[in-house]
Amino acid sequence: MVVAKFAGNKKINVEAEGFTINVDLPKNNGGDATAPNPFVLMLSSLLACSAYHLLFFVEKLGLNREDFHMELIPELDANGDMQKALIKIFVPDTFPKEREASLIGSVSACKVGKHLKAQRTIEIVRK
Repeated sequence: MVVAKFAGNKKINVEAEGFTINVDLPKNNGGDATAPNPFVLMLSSLLACSAYHLLFFVEKLGLNREDFHMELIPELDANGDMQKALIKIFVPDTFPKEREASLIGSVSACKVGKHLKAQRTIEIVRK
């Protein structure tokens, strides 16, 4: 279970698995910009999940993790809705081309990405 509690102005503290995740809105939305906003957390979650799959792949091959990194660039429409997430994987020049498809396949196994792609039902009930 994940719980959200209001923490002053537009701040929200989300409690999940014994951790507190601070969330805030940008100043132009009335927040204090003291923490990431929910959309940034979603993008961060997608990239972190993808990065773990990259890490597992790199470790499996016995490669140096410091030689790899990733970036996520969201492509937004005029309403600010994400139409596409471009995830760039930076590999060393020595990384074999024949391993590229398995690298991409490994990163694509990210559960967060799979959930973002799928149509889901979100049920909201009053308690």
